[in-house]
Amino acid sequence: MSDEHPEFLSREIVDALHARSLKLFGGLQGVRDSGLVDSALASAENAWFYGSGDVFDVAAAYAFHLSQAQVFFDGNKRAAVAAALVFLSGNGIAIVNKYDDEIYDGLIAIAEHRIGKAELAALFRRLFG
Repeated sequence: MSDEHPEFLSREIVDALHARSLKLFGGLQGVRDSGLVDSALASAENAWFYGSGDVFDVAAAYAFHLSQAQVFFDGNKRAAVAAALVFLSGNGIAIVNKYDDEIYDGLIAIAEHRIGKAELAALFRRLFG
């Protein structure tokens, strides 16, 4: 693990991503539990500091915890994938949208408990690594 840590997402960024998603696709505004949002963000940072120190694991942690905790009233999966991709992009990973279907399938698999964070990280690594 490097001594340098990545640029983590702030609460403000995640809230803005969620708001943008609602503006584009519709849905009910609001946060179900503010503490769950903060917990999801902390879990992603912990994936770096106490896990592998790999940006793909951190991105998967953002997506996993934001979607699983159902932190917003609506648009949780959209906010989760946006957070993961913005995190990767902000940390030097080139994101291309030719993988939309695979990313969608990965998030649905997370929501249905068919895969976990490690598998989602592996998907991100394969697509963007």
